[in-house]
Amino acid sequence: MLSSSFPLSSRSEPAPLLLASRLHTRFQDPGSELLSELAAAYGPDPDVLRERARAAAEALRRFLETHGDLPCTVYRAPARLSLNPHCDHQGAWVPYAPHVRELLCVAGPTLDESFSITNVDSRFREQLTFSVPEEIERGRSGWSEGWLPYVETPGVTQTVAAHVDSKGTQRERTGTINYVKAGALKLRHAFPDHPQPGLRLTLHGNITQGGGQSSSSALVVATQLTLAIHAGLPVDRRRLAELGGEGEWYVGTRGGSGDHAAILLGRRGGLAHLRFEAPVGVREVRYSRFPEEYELLVANSQTRSEKSAEERLLFNRGVFAYRFAFLALKDAMRDLGLPESLIAETACLGDLHVGRLDESDLYRLLLRLPEHATPEELARRYPDRFPAAARGCFGTDDLARLPADIPLRGAAIYGLGRVDRGWVMPELLEQGDESAMAEFGRLMSITHDGDRLYRHQAEYTENRVRVGDNHLGIALTAVTGGARRPLRHEPGFYGASIAELDRLVDAAERVEGVLGAGLMGAGGGGYVLILARRGRQDAIGAALTRDYYQPLGKEPDVEVWRPTAAACRIA
Repeated sequence: MLSSSFPLSSRSEPAPLLLASRLHTRFQDPGSELLSELAAAYGPDPDVLRERARAAAEALRRFLETHGDLPCTVYRAPARLSLNPHCDHQGAWVPYAPHVRELLCVAGPTLDESFSITNVDSRFREQLTFSVPEEIERGRSGWSEGWLPYVETPGVTQTVAAHVDSKGTQRERTGTINYVKAGALKLRHAFPDHPQPGLRLTLHGNITQGGGQSSSSALVVATQLTLAIHAGLPVDRRRLAELGGEGEWYVGTRGGSGDHAAILLGRRGGLAHLRFEAPVGVREVRYSRFPEEYELLVANSQTRSEKSAEERLLFNRGVFAYRFAFLALKDAMRDLGLPESLIAETACLGDLHVGRLDESDLYRLLLRLPEHATPEELARRYPDRFPAAARGCFGTDDLARLPADIPLRGAAIYGLGRVDRGWVMPELLEQGDESAMAEFGRLMSITHDGDRLYRHQAEYTENRVRVGDNHLGIALTAVTGGARRPLRHEPGFYGASIAELDRLVDAAERVEGVLGAGLMGAGGGGYVLILARRGRQDAIGAALTRDYYQPLGKEPDVEVWRPTAAACRIA
């Protein structure tokens, strides 16, 4: 359950700032005291501790070069692994795990709310700058109305678009500034009467960009955690995660706070299961161990998943479909004559589960939804909701500029299936035996099938067939006859995968000892997550090299999950 408080820091009082040169010396030649402190975040492996110390020293050296020998701090925000993605903003339970890849952030406060950003990575522009008051003025007409009106003002959207890195950009990358702005401006909007500093920042990360491990959310979290502690804001980690999720709407996506909550609330000892109140509220948290006999591997498809205009459209189409699938399901609840009190207490897809409704009623509700809907149909049916939802997801409510087809029923089944999986996943992990972990892996693979477009390099359509009346009707007949047909075994259709991810999953699932696999993150590229019996890394790596990396001319990249602590200050 949700703790009453998740403090920003383990320290009762903020630690003093130190000169960058002093911190650089300390990390360049780490002694036993520093290594012991780092072990709290990274675990006891001495190779990991020394490698992370070297990375911090490199970031501090760059800070000295670009900002000078000023008082500063060092924060870290880890990558996250997600085992039930695409549904945090729908109120489902999602298991998350912090991973050893991370963003290091060396930060020195300024007094004038100005920001100056440099990066150890030479692919990024030498320096990026902005001023919070100036950014507020770009959307002043919306700032006083609310966060969403602000981020939708033309002055803001044009500025964001000007800094988006196109796919393949290898020099003068500028997209970083959008995520730092997202974090800083959202805190300023949430706490208008509380003085906040600007920051001189130097960034150094090894989270693969476009890999689905939330490199962008790590940047938002690192910015907000640094600012919140420096400013002494009255906020804990749970609330900061919510602010981070909403803050990231600045870049044009309309997701939830799952990635931010995972980075801020995860634990080194296992998985954090988070349940959300749509769209960004953190409702509940539970933790579970991960069985020692098994391991998670992350395989890089070597295809970037970036929030370009095309990827945002794909991501937001799913969110848009979820919204109207939920409205249609609530209409169907009334048509079925379900109690008004139950309908009134149903606030998101995450509330539609067998703990509240009969399994047969869930299938009856789904059968009442059209398989597809056009924007014109949705606009006629929901005239009060449609314009704002369309503008929020696509930047326009012009019907001619919206996706022609919205997979309404596919999204509903996809979402309800994930809701059902989220309820049972913690129990399976706690049980931890062979049958439980086999079922856990099966659920991972079914989840991927909801995004799948290809199987064994041929077009895959079974997920779309299974949303049809015939399949659902058979399932309903079976359920009313006393059989079990849990929705967690239904993939639905969301369609966020690509050919490379599907091929990588196929290659993994053929290896002995692999129990399940699926894409991670928003889709469109990035990493695949693999559940396997411990000790199978070499065999899996060899199979993926033979069946995926070599045929496609890609560099093999498979690693084992190494758990770390949540985002924190390390100096």
